[in-house]
Amino acid sequence: MRAEAAGARLRVWVDGQDAAIEFPWFWVRDHSEDPASLDPDNLQRSVDTFAIDPAIQPSSVELIDGTIHVAWPDGQPISLLGPSTLAWCLPPAPATRTLWRDADSLDVRPHEWSAVMADHEALGAWLIDIDTHGFGRLAGAPTDAAAATALADRLGYVRHTIFGGTWTLSSEVTAHADSAYGADTLLPHTDGSYSHDGPGLQFFVCSERTGTGGESVLVDGFAAAAALAASDPDAFAVLSEVEVPGRYVEDGVYLVARRPTIRLDGNGDVQQITLNNYDRAPFVLPEPTLSKWYRAYAALHELVREESSWWTTRLEPGDVLLFDNWRCLHGRLAYTGCRVFHGAYLNHEDFESRLRTAVGAS
Repeated sequence: MRAEAAGARLRVWVDGQDAAIEFPWFWVRDHSEDPASLDPDNLQRSVDTFAIDPAIQPSSVELIDGTIHVAWPDGQPISLLGPSTLAWCLPPAPATRTLWRDADSLDVRPHEWSAVMADHEALGAWLIDIDTHGFGRLAGAPTDAAAATALADRLGYVRHTIFGGTWTLSSEVTAHADSAYGADTLLPHTDGSYSHDGPGLQFFVCSERTGTGGESVLVDGFAAAAALAASDPDAFAVLSEVEVPGRYVEDGVYLVARRPTIRLDGNGDVQQITLNNYDRAPFVLPEPTLSKWYRAYAALHELVREESSWWTTRLEPGDVLLFDNWRCLHGRLAYTGCRVFHGAYLNHEDFESRLRTAVGAS
């Protein structure tokens, strides 16, 4: 790394980057890592941002042991900038995701429950599977409801919804007015279109299984969105701009939320897919936008319904399937017999936190 004063800015060359990054002196003072400006224990900012002189200028700049030291002429603490702060300002690393449209090409094998629950490295390896492919599998889990709680606690904590914390999914359950509690085919969809912050991930622990059918289905929504962007960029744009309402209604409950089918981040990358035609609420748009939206919505739905893109598996007692509800659409084939799952939702930020602490991903 190399650093120098360049007029009104600090200029920094970071190892591995061709171009220099420039920071205004005000920013440098505001982001100092010295203990008087940034609490070293909780990384909360202590500096009074609003008391900094907008025209502040340094008296010297030095690079000492990989940390930039900036001194100020008014007796303020020397500002320190180290690699951890500078890393926030670098171009984002390429995504490690592997998008998939050909389900037959996938080789996502189950990890062992006991190892993932007890070993930090085993947990990290499983989390990489989930981050890479959008889902992960476990084998050898206990089949009681406590297993769902234990797994949620291993990854973060249970997200409570109108369905409770951990819940039981079966055609025998009649507590909620939802098509999930049935034995018919469910086409691929995402959950929580009626939640302002749709559940980040969800998982199923298979408890009982008899009869025929009932395979779980996953589709890579990010891959479907990429295919749409390549074949029909106008349709992709419409789905990233038009907010679609979702709703959930039962006795004493009326949930409504709105967001685009394809939600983009600040860099224009796909961050979340919300596609649930079952829970779509009525809405209307002026023409010709409405016709464009219907055409775009149908185009994405057609991609999702291509069965060659459906990854399917029949969960047996002790099997676990966890998937990213912001990326993967899930469904099931019709079944006979007994099919009992215990499951829960997780927040996306908690999964990301566990991924960072387990494998150091950013």
